[in-house]
Amino acid sequence: MVTGVQGYEFGLLGPLSGRHDGRELDLGSPLQRAVLVRLLLAQGRQCGLDHLIDALWEEPPVNAVRSVQTYVYRIRLSLGEERSRLETMPDGYQLDIPEQAVDALRFERLAREGEALRAARQAGPSLRAFDAALALWSGEPLSGVPGPYVQRYRRRVAELRLNAQVAQLECADELGEHARVATELVSLIADHPLREDLYALRMRALYHSGRAAEALAVYAAARETMVAELGMDPGPELRELQARILSGAEADSAQSRPGGPRAGVVSLIGDTASGVATTAPSAGVTTPAGATASTGAATTRVEDAREVPEALESLEAPQAPEIPQTPTGLRPQQLPPAPGDFVGRERLRERLRLALRPSGEAVAISVLSGIGGVGKTALALRVAHGIRGDYPDGQLYVDLRGDGGQPADPADVLVDFLLALGMPAAAIPATPTARAGAYRTLTADRRILVLLDNASDTAQVTPLLPGTPGNAALITTRHRSLVPPGATRFEVPVPDQQEAVAMLGRFTGDAEIAAAPELARELVSACGQLPLALRIIGARAAARPGRGLGAQLLRLRAEEHQLDELRAGGLSVEATFQVGYRALAPVQARAMRLCALLDAADFPVAVAAVLLDQPEAETEEQLEHLVEAGLLEPHSADRYRFHDLVRAFAARRAHREDSVAEREAALVRLTMFLHATLLQAMSATERAGSLATHLFSVPLPGLRFAGADQARTWLLAEHTLLVAVFSRVLRDIPDASRLVVAALSVIASSGLFAGPAHQRELERLSDQAVAAADPGGDLAWQAQTRHIRAWLAFIRGDLTAAETDLREAIRCERAVDDPVPFFMSTRLLSVVLADQGRTPEAVEFFAESEAVAGSEDDPNSPAYFALEVGRLFTALSSDQAEVNISAAQHVYEVSDRLRRAAARL
Repeated sequence: MVTGVQGYEFGLLGPLSGRHDGRELDLGSPLQRAVLVRLLLAQGRQCGLDHLIDALWEEPPVNAVRSVQTYVYRIRLSLGEERSRLETMPDGYQLDIPEQAVDALRFERLAREGEALRAARQAGPSLRAFDAALALWSGEPLSGVPGPYVQRYRRRVAELRLNAQVAQLECADELGEHARVATELVSLIADHPLREDLYALRMRALYHSGRAAEALAVYAAARETMVAELGMDPGPELRELQARILSGAEADSAQSRPGGPRAGVVSLIGDTASGVATTAPSAGVTTPAGATASTGAATTRVEDAREVPEALESLEAPQAPEIPQTPTGLRPQQLPPAPGDFVGRERLRERLRLALRPSGEAVAISVLSGIGGVGKTALALRVAHGIRGDYPDGQLYVDLRGDGGQPADPADVLVDFLLALGMPAAAIPATPTARAGAYRTLTADRRILVLLDNASDTAQVTPLLPGTPGNAALITTRHRSLVPPGATRFEVPVPDQQEAVAMLGRFTGDAEIAAAPELARELVSACGQLPLALRIIGARAAARPGRGLGAQLLRLRAEEHQLDELRAGGLSVEATFQVGYRALAPVQARAMRLCALLDAADFPVAVAAVLLDQPEAETEEQLEHLVEAGLLEPHSADRYRFHDLVRAFAARRAHREDSVAEREAALVRLTMFLHATLLQAMSATERAGSLATHLFSVPLPGLRFAGADQARTWLLAEHTLLVAVFSRVLRDIPDASRLVVAALSVIASSGLFAGPAHQRELERLSDQAVAAADPGGDLAWQAQTRHIRAWLAFIRGDLTAAETDLREAIRCERAVDDPVPFFMSTRLLSVVLADQGRTPEAVEFFAESEAVAGSEDDPNSPAYFALEVGRLFTALSSDQAEVNISAAQHVYEVSDRLRRAAARL
C-alpha cells in the first residue's frame, strides 16, 4: 500500500510502485528500481555512488559506474517536472522525497510510536499505531527488485513486520481480545514454528479465554517441534508458563514481565538508513532435552518444578530420547587438500575470511556461486584451510553432487557427519528430522567449520547447517538463488586477464609465460579466462612439453575443435557444462541453444524472444532459469551474456540437436525483426514516412521509439549485435542476404557510426554483401550493395573507392527501371567527382540525376527521397560519434553548386 504527500506515493511493502498526482510512474528496469529503493530509504540523505553500486552487485561489473549513472538519469526523467528533487552531490546523489510518501518509512515510524506507547503502558493507542502500520502492507516487500541491499532490507523489514504483528496481538490480549489473538496466532506459528514467544502468547490468550486444556496442548505441540527440529526442550519461559497454567496461577501478560515488552526480538527502533536493527537479550534460549535451564536467564522466574504436583507433572509430553554421549576430544578433519598451485583471488579470499569469522550471535554462513569451472571449490578449500585455527573442534566436508542428476540425500550425509562427530552407528536416529536434531546437538557449544561443496538447493543444505553460534558453514554451488537465511553470497567471477595469466603460469611454469607474454595473453583469451580451461592447458603442456603454447593456441582458434582441446585426463570443460545442461527442462535447453546462435557479447530479452518465437515474459523466465543454473550471466538491465566457452558448448549442442532449418529460421526471424526495428527508428525521425515506401518491408512490427533520441540510443546499444547477426546471415544463409542489405541501407543512411571502429565493421559487412550479390545476376541487388559501400567510402574520404563502386552501381541501375537508386547514385557520383576537381564530369552526372529528380515537394519523387535521407542522417547522427556528420550537408551544398554550374551551360 502506498501513502502520498505533495503528490508522490511510493509503495515498497509489496510490489514496488510509484505514483505522482495519481499518475503511475514508469520505474524502469529491475536494477533501476533497486537504485530508486536505495535512494528512497536514504530518507533525503546523500547516498554515495559506491553505496549504490554495492546495493546492486556483490561483484560489480566493469561498467558499474556508468550503469548507475544511467539508472539515476532515468529516475530523474521519471520525476517529470520535479526532477530537481534528485540532486547530484559531490560524492553521490540525494533524493528529496518526504517520509510520508514512502509506505515503508511510514510503517517503521508508526511501529516505533506503537513500541513507545506500549512501553508507557498505553495499550489502546499502541494497538491503534500497530494497526495503522500493518495496514500499509500489500504483499512481499519489493518483490521482483534485485540486489544485495534489497535482499537484506527485505529480510529486515519482514522481521520488523513479524515483531509488529506480535506486539499488536499482545496489546490486543491486554485489552481483552483473547479469542482474536488466539486465532490470528495459528497462522503466525505455522509460518514461524521455532518462535517461542508466539507459542507463549497463544497459551496466554487461550488461558484467559478459559481454554486451559488447549493452552497446554499448545505447549505440547511447541515441545514436540523443538525436540524434532533442534533436539532441545523449550526455553524456561514456556516451561514456567506451562507450570503456572498447571498450577492454576494467572498467566502473566507481556507488560507484567520483567523488562516491559518482549525480550529476544528485533527492536522496532532501528537505524533505517543503514538497514541495521538492534536485538535485545533473549530470555527464551532453548536448552538440550533433559537439561536444567539456567536461572540467570531472568530475574523473576518460577523455580523449576516449584509447587507443581506430581500428578500434573505427568501431563507433560514424553521426554525426547537422550543423545548418547560422544567422545569430547574427537575432532574430524575431513577437508580435502587445497590445490597447491592456487593463485589470485586475494580480495575475494579476504572478504570470505571476514564473513566466516566465528560469531557469538549467529552461525557464519557464506555461499560461493558461479559457473562450472570457475574455481569455486578450489577457492573454498583454500579459505577453509586458512581458517582452520578459528574452528579447532573440527572441519566437516561433503560433495553434495548438486550439479548432477542424483544429488546427495542430506539424510545420508547426516549419517556420515554423526559418525565423524563420534556418535555410535547403533545410536544414529532413524528419521531425517531426528538426525538433524542430533547433529545440531553434537555441534552445539563447539566451533566446527562445515564445507558443503557443489550444493543443489537450499532444502539440501538446510539440515546440514550447524544450529548454534560459533560454528560456520561454507557452501559452493552453481545456483545463484541458493542463499540460506542469514547467509552471505559471493559470486565467483572469471578472473581478469592479469590474474588468469598468473594462473596459467602456475599451471605451465612461469618461465614459459615470461618467454612469450603476448602469446600467453592470447591463450588465456582463447580459454575465456576460465580456470578449469587454464588448468587443462597446463596439464596438456606438462604431458607434451615440446609442443609449446603456440601450438595449443592454434588448435584452440579452430572453433570446431575448441572444446575438444580443453580436455585432459579426467578434466573436461565440455563435460563440466554438460552436467548442468542435462538438468535443464527441454524448453530451457532450447533457449540456451538458440541464444548461442548470437555471436554478440550480450543480448536483450526482446532479441531472445524473437529467436525463440515466444513472448518476452516467457523468454525472460527461461533465461532466468539458465542464470540460476550457472549457464548464463545477467548483464546490466534486462540483458544477458554467455561466457565464451559456454556459448561454444551451447552452439555445439544446437548443431547436434536442432535442424539446420530451425536454426536458420531463428536467425532469419531475428534479421526481420532487426530490420523492422530499423524502419521504426527511421519513422521516429522523418515527417511523412516517404522513405519507407522505397525500402524493403517485413511482416514484423519491430520495436517502436518515441523519438530520435530513443532510436539513437537503441542503435548505438545494439550496433555490435546488428553486425554479428547480419554477418552470420550473409555468411551462412544466402537466401536471406537481401534482408541484410535492406537493413544496411537504413544503417548507412542513418549516419550512426560511433567512431571509426563501427564504420569499419559496417564496411566489412558491405564487402560481404557485395560478394553475396555479385554472383546472383540481380542487377538491382548488385547496384544497392555497391551504392551502400560507396556511401561508406565517401564518408571515410576514400573518393577513388567510392567512384569505382558508384560507376558499377550506375551501370546496373541503367538497366533497371527504378529512378530512385539511379538518382541517388548519379547525384553522389557527381559530388565525388566535384570533390576531385573534375567539374565537367560532375556536371554531366548531375544533369542525369536532375533528369529523373522530380519535385522536392512530391513525396514520391527521388528528389524528395534524397532530402529525407539527409534529414534522417542529421537526425540520427550522434554529435559524440566521432564521424563527419556534415556529409549529408556537404552533398547538398555541392549539389547546389553543380546545379548553378549546369544552369550556365
